[in-house]
Order: sequence, then structure tokens, then C-alpha cells
Amino acid sequence: MTGWYADYFTADYWSFARHEYTAERTAGEVAYLAETLREHAPGRRVLDLGCGVGRHAVPLARHGFEVVGVDVCAWALDRAAEAAGRAGVRVGLRHADLLAAPDLPEADAAICVQAFGWGADAEQRALLARVRDRLVAGGVLILDHSNVSAILSRYEPTARFEAEGEIFDFLRSYDPVSGRSRGELRVTRRETVTVLRDDVRLYQPNEVAALLRETGFDIVRADADFTAGSPVRPGTRYVQFVAVAPARPEPAVLDHARSEPSAGEVDLRWAPDEVEYVREAVDRAWARAAGEPGGLAETARRYALDDPYGGARAAPVLGRHFGADLPADQVVTGAGTTGLLNALSALAAPGRALLCTPYAHPDLPAWAARRGAALHVFDPADAAAPELVARLRPSMVLVERPGVRGDLLPPGRVLELAEAVSGAGGLLVIDEACAAYAGPGVSAVPLTTRARGLVVLRSVSKGYCCGGLRAGFAVASAGAADTLRAVAPPLAVSPLSLEVALGLLEQGDVLGPLRAAVAEAKPELVASLRGLGREADPGHPALPWVTVEGAAPPGVLGRPLRHRAGGPALTRISVPLSAARRRALREAVAGGRAG
Repeated sequence: MTGWYADYFTADYWSFARHEYTAERTAGEVAYLAETLREHAPGRRVLDLGCGVGRHAVPLARHGFEVVGVDVCAWALDRAAEAAGRAGVRVGLRHADLLAAPDLPEADAAICVQAFGWGADAEQRALLARVRDRLVAGGVLILDHSNVSAILSRYEPTARFEAEGEIFDFLRSYDPVSGRSRGELRVTRRETVTVLRDDVRLYQPNEVAALLRETGFDIVRADADFTAGSPVRPGTRYVQFVAVAPARPEPAVLDHARSEPSAGEVDLRWAPDEVEYVREAVDRAWARAAGEPGGLAETARRYALDDPYGGARAAPVLGRHFGADLPADQVVTGAGTTGLLNALSALAAPGRALLCTPYAHPDLPAWAARRGAALHVFDPADAAAPELVARLRPSMVLVERPGVRGDLLPPGRVLELAEAVSGAGGLLVIDEACAAYAGPGVSAVPLTTRARGLVVLRSVSKGYCCGGLRAGFAVASAGAADTLRAVAPPLAVSPLSLEVALGLLEQGDVLGPLRAAVAEAKPELVASLRGLGREADPGHPALPWVTVEGAAPPGVLGRPLRHRAGGPALTRISVPLSAARRRALREAVAGGRAG
């Protein structure tokens, strides 16, 4: 159902507005908009949100911008089309309710002038989020709003304006609890009275700033009364926010389709040969599950309502595996680390910082950014990292351990960061999806018994080659598990998957043979890449990959990794373990040298 504004901004309203929005005023606003767009927009495509009769859209088109105007009033759009025709410019016009999730085109910029506050706060927030999603990386939003402080300083419940035989009576009332001004405009002409009713949310500038940050915008500046650089004061009537939609990562889990390697290329984007070193352990885990009363079928039929987060079943096994006394209520099982990261993204508070490492796996940052978190890149090993946390007060800090380059953040620094993050009211999330390669002794899981605000993620995907089980574990410090359970879905892991995953962990450190194979094969990969003109960083000796700066050499396919803050790109190259893949690498090297 369309709101009050669909019936308000009609011919009767514009019969008054044409006296308020004079040609001189419009020219000044357009000059400001055009200058700001030229300064900040990465392109010429502009959305005019609530374009009305086109008083900004048409002159901006004359300035060379490609404008699409959106408005709920068909009458106003007809006038905008006529104005564009008279001006000899092309303006795209769309009839849509901005608060009803319209399909907006992609744009380099958006403007919203005197068209903000028609709905509830949640609707305004949703509108800003939609605009944020339709702007390209670096796209700019110019959002104008009426400052409630200035309005209330001269607020009158009634007012009258007369012009050209028409009488306009305004009747208003302001509710300070809801922040809304409700009233009506009575238009009298030839003894005919038309009543237009309004219901507007009036904002303080700091409230608008909060909405922008919560929906993922970075505020560049706030201007007073369409004058760039003019400071906003309590008496400023019109405030314009200039905000930018920063680039944000996309979840990697949605982009794992692999192109087929060309002839002569060796595919080192992944490691299918790892499974040969854990197959026996996996078979034992399945045999254990099959030996349960009733076999696999009965295990699969279980519905663990008495243990919806799996802590009672998983905590004893995890405790023995990692050498820690883990209470059941501090363990949450999930659909792999991906499922747990998705749940944790709900705790990334809109408008607050989320810190992550430069090459962090993008899933959690991407989901958190869509919820309005402000992403910041940091180095957790830097001596100043705890001070940065204290200054930014993030809702969450994400650290991959080991990182892409194979670094394992020392336990002392994990504890120091956890203390700083929890002191700021946030969570430190240690993603140990790849730590299994190095054995259980390196895990930060035991630190959860000593730290506050710490969550450590594990799974049976990397190394164990059982990602399809979709079984992951979050081990949290006291109190943090309750926070996680508030957003994590219960019963996220099937009883059969959990039984097999725990059966793997019950066997202790089963990845020793894989580590030995990696230690034997990695030097050859490093030497091969050097022969192709690339110096490789071998990283931790147990990790089955190396990294090179820039792209992989010709003949080798690797996994590109982008620095979150514009630093050097890396490529991760998996260590070939099987005889066939190592032979393919040698052939690629020989072909590269011959070329």
C-alpha cells in the first residue's frame, strides 16, 4: 500500500511549491549538485530520487549527466517529461514508490533533495541500503534533509500563504517522541478546498549521519544550505550529506566456479590429491558411525532437540583433541566455517567498525558490509594493533590463523587482542579453517578458557577433505557463546555429519602423513616457480600452498587474492602432491623455459 506522499505531491501541492522553489533557488541547488557530482562521482549516471517535476534532473542533464528520475507521482513525472522536452535533453523517468523496494538501475551517483523522511526509520534505512547496493564502488550520494532544530526554532502550528488568488493554509503538529510532523495543507481556489495530508519524519543531522553509516556509506562531508564547505549549525535549515559507497568484497563462497585449464596448464588452484593421505582416517570415521545402534540410517534419523547446538556431543571430543577443558555451553556447531561466519555477520553492528586482515577470506567481511559495518584493514601482529582496536571500538575483529602467507598469530597476541576487543564490547573471531594442517597443538581453542570475547572456528574441511559434511565448530569464551547462539541457527549440522566429523577428531592428529608429503613436495614447487620467474613465499612448512606477488606464471593456474586496502595482489598456489600433478608441473616448467 502506497503512503500518504502518493496523494500529496500532486498538482495542488506544486501550485504552492512553484512559489517556494524559485528559478533562482533551483539554479543555486543545481550548481551545488553539479559541482559535487563532478568532484566525487566516478561516472555520469545519476539517480534523482523523488525527482518531482524534474527541477534538478533536467538541468543536470543539460550539464551532461545521464539522469534517471524516480517519483511516485505520475502527474509530476509528466511535467518532468515536458520540461525535458522543452530543454531538448533526455531524462529517464520511472514511476515508483521509493519506499516499496523499486528496481533501481546501477548508477555512479544518486541525489535526494527534499524527499527524505516520508516513511518510518526502518523504511528510510531500507531505502538507503537499496541505493547503496545500486551505486558502483566509489559512487556518491548527495542526501538533503530538513534540520529539525532549525524548523522547531520557528515552528508554528498554523501558517497561511496567498498568491494569484490561491490560499494555502498549513496546519501542523510535532511529536517529539516519534520525531514526526503531521498535518495538512489546505488549498483554496475559487471557493474549492483541497486537503493534502502529510506525515514527515524530521531528523537531526546526527540521526541522518547514523543512518548513512548503518547502511554502509562513508560520509565525506556535510554542507549547509547547498554551499560546499559551509559548516552545519543548529540553525541550518537544509543539510546536505555527501556520502560515498566504498568498495566491498563479495562472498567467495558464491564464486567458486572453475574454468577448465588450457592445454599445457597445470591447475594449482586447489589440492584434490590431499584426500589420499586422510582416506583411511575418513573411512574409520564412517565405519564408527555405521557401527552405532541402527547403523547410518538410524543416526541420520536422529533429531537432536535435546542438544540443538551440538555442544553436549562435541565439547568432550573437542576438549580431548585440543587439550582443553571445554564446557558444553561454550561450543556451537554450524554448517562448516562458512555457516558460522554467516551467523557471526549478524553481530557486526551497522555503523561500527569491523577489522580484518588484508587478505582475509571475504565471506564474513562481505556479509558484514551488507549489514552496514565499516570495514578496516589492520595487521594483528603490529604492536599498535591493540591501540587501534581501542580507538575504533569495533563490533568484531576477524583474524585468519594461519593467514594467507602462513603466519600463525602468537597466543600472547591473541589474548591481548581479545582483551582489547572485549573491552570495546566486541568479539575477536579467529578463523582456524586452515589450522588443521599444522596439527591440534597450534590451535587457539585452549585460549577460550582464559580470554573474554574470543570465538575460534574449526571445521573438517581443509586437510580432512570432508567439507561436504558441512560440519564446523565454534569454541567461544564464557559469555561469547551466548552471544553467538543468539544468531546461530540451531540444528545446523545433521547428526550423521556431526557423528562422522567427531569420529575424525577422536582419532587425534591424523594429518601427519599429509604434513610429511607437503614438506617433501613444497621445495620443488618453490624451485619450479623460481624457474618460471616468480619468487614464492613458502609460508608455514605444514601449509599445502605458497604465495607469489601478482599473477601466477604462464602455464600455472593459482587462486588470485586481492588486498583489502589496495596493497599488492597475491596468488595462492597449491602444492601438487600426487605423482601425476607433480609431473604436470615439471612439464609446465619445461614448456615455460622453452618458450
